[in-house]
Amino acid sequence: MAHGSCLSLNTRKGIASMNRITGFDRQTTADEVLAGIDLSGKTYLVTGASSGLGQETARMLASRGARIIMAVRSRENGEAAAAAIKQSVAAAELDVRLVDLASLASVRAFADGVAASCSGLDGILANAGVMAIEHALTADGFEMQFGANHLGHFLLVNRLAPLLKARAPSRLVVMTSGAHRLHDVDLNDPNFRHKPYDRWDAYGQSKSANALFALAFDGRHRDQGVRAFTVAPGIITDTNLHHHLTQEDFAPLRIRQPEVANLPRKSLAAGVATIVWALVHPELDGQGGRFLEDCGFSEVNPDPRLPNGVMPWALDAAHAEAVWALSERLVGESFAREAKVSPSSANPPSSSAVASGLSANRQASTDRLQGRTLQVALETNEEATLAFASNGALHWGGLPGLALDKSGTCPVDVVEAAPDVLLIVAMLPAQGRETMAVVLDQSSDHALFIASHLAEDQRPFERKTRVAQRFTRGRLRSSRTPPQSAAPAPTRDLIGTRAIYRYSTDTVYEHIYLNTHWYSYQCLKGVRKGDCGTDEASYWKIRDDVYVVTWREILIDLAAVFVYDMKACRSTGCAWGTPGGLPEPRHILTGAFFEKLNEAGYPADIELI
Repeated sequence: MAHGSCLSLNTRKGIASMNRITGFDRQTTADEVLAGIDLSGKTYLVTGASSGLGQETARMLASRGARIIMAVRSRENGEAAAAAIKQSVAAAELDVRLVDLASLASVRAFADGVAASCSGLDGILANAGVMAIEHALTADGFEMQFGANHLGHFLLVNRLAPLLKARAPSRLVVMTSGAHRLHDVDLNDPNFRHKPYDRWDAYGQSKSANALFALAFDGRHRDQGVRAFTVAPGIITDTNLHHHLTQEDFAPLRIRQPEVANLPRKSLAAGVATIVWALVHPELDGQGGRFLEDCGFSEVNPDPRLPNGVMPWALDAAHAEAVWALSERLVGESFAREAKVSPSSANPPSSSAVASGLSANRQASTDRLQGRTLQVALETNEEATLAFASNGALHWGGLPGLALDKSGTCPVDVVEAAPDVLLIVAMLPAQGRETMAVVLDQSSDHALFIASHLAEDQRPFERKTRVAQRFTRGRLRSSRTPPQSAAPAPTRDLIGTRAIYRYSTDTVYEHIYLNTHWYSYQCLKGVRKGDCGTDEASYWKIRDDVYVVTWREILIDLAAVFVYDMKACRSTGCAWGTPGGLPEPRHILTGAFFEKLNEAGYPADIELI
């Protein structure tokens, strides 16, 4: 199968190896993950250990010699689960203890008891929970799913954090679900007191809270050797979590996520595999803050109609801190920060948020402009000023936007996308629904400003993009290069190009540039495999072998700006918008290696649907 290639497959695998560092996959069992691992002398606490994933995880860990504290709500069910485990693992050391996660008093009593009798914990699995139930309240008046699934674990784990630090390196694993994709955490009304209750929204919110808790916990404790992971186990057939739900109860979920019915089901053995991988496997030593599924790092998938992958909001460190503060306020306790947490404005959900998907192959940002002020003469006979502060902020004035103020301050990302070509992303305040990218060619001092503006939410979907882009050329006032050097210009050079884009080992797209207004795409590998469409596009030539491609998506509110280094076969860019129904626009810094295809075939590692 003939095709052109700018980068060998082995090289790409080396660069993106952290996206799939294991040979495990969806079919892997817990026995296979734990092969050769001895847990003798270690102690793990498992909530919800009386059935399903919790019981099977306890059994698997005990089979490798670990002592297990089984946190259960029912003494009878807990003892029955322990007896079943001992039928399989006769020497299992099991300690059954009662806790009701829907009662903060019960959680506090449980945590005090464990702390008084246990010198340390090698790991905690926060697994217990309820799913899509009728409206109910906890003993403390919280909506039951948010209260039991999230707040109970938030309090329990934080109170036991000293035991994790005592056994560092240690790990926390918090269970989530693909249902986190249904609803982010509502910071203003998490308990549905001022809006109608919806069982699936409430469940989705609690599962998003689980993921955000793990993310924030990892950021606060990693310097002490305690790391945290989020695990989405998939659809498990052998649990009782969903047995109370009728087909009528499931109907709204199937409408919102039509493909959920087609997701492969898993056995308990396969469902527990990712859990024990996260909790004990040495391949993850030194890592944390990751969202895991199918024994691998989950990829960002912002389309809420699809049932797998991780929503961007679940990887937003700033949002995680906001949910942490909300949780502290609700449980009435504060927990000291153990490690410096990056400020939200300097580290939005960009590269860190999507490291397992669209940004794995992105080049590192640079601080080469810090301390400099650029004055740019625009083709509109106006002037733009870009002042790069030493703290990573950008003070700007006169940006040629669509609805911008005259000046402002915002976070900024700068990356050398091609030799002497900088991509500057001004991360403007979300409430303005506008962002600005600047491509600066330092060899000619020419600049291209690309403003992207998103229409208001109330504008109906019309099968055309709701994103407007404006292109404005400029040149540095201090330029010493000849004035006759070519300025950026629209181009037809890329029309007809067909290429494979490798954002990571596990995320591969094909793009075809159809004409001066449209391009087509399809996802060849990744959680959105099979997704395809046609969106609006624009093409600009910066200089020989360096181009800018922008697109404006139709089905989701997303715009993107990419700089193409044709010699290096590399694209570097930023996507921006509100994919997945996010409440406000976010930035996603991206990068990919590409291979131009000269014939109708595909690389050998691509399997078409």
